[in-house]
Amino acid sequence: MADVDPDTLLEWLQMGQGDERDMQLIALEQLCMLLLMSDNVDRCFETCPPRTFLPALCKIFLDESAPDNVLEVTARAITYYLDVSAECTRRIVGVDGAIKALCNRLVVVELNNRTSRDLAEQCVKVLELICTRESGAVFEAGGLNCVLSFIRDNSPGQSQREGT
Repeated sequence: MADVDPDTLLEWLQMGQGDERDMQLIALEQLCMLLLMSDNVDRCFETCPPRTFLPALCKIFLDESAPDNVLEVTARAITYYLDVSAECTRRIVGVDGAIKALCNRLVVVELNNRTSRDLAEQCVKVLELICTRESGAVFEAGGLNCVLSFIRDNSPGQSQREGT
């Protein structure tokens, strides 16, 4: 963890056009590894504080041009923050449009695409964790309708019902 410069990591997270997507993806993977492998949560949160990193992660979801592979790793990083501390929920809720953006990704998911499916799974995990603390925020963002539509449209047997 000492090898990672948090300022550089944050700068790379905030990139997002063209070739910069590769740098953003590297930063996201690095952040996930830091969060997942950290044996000291306090030190990890000092290095990559939620107050700085969670808004940057949420802004990636607000970028409509962000590809599914970047969004999946972003959702995974958000999940790791939420797994460590439920207090991180308010940081996510505080980013205008972030929960709505998460919900909207469920609406456009393509389950026949592995990356898109992984993204949907991560979005559901994030929404579930947020609901433990801020269920009203998910409801107000249309989360209930998005999740129910996702289940209805993608449940096993859906294709058989469409054919009848």
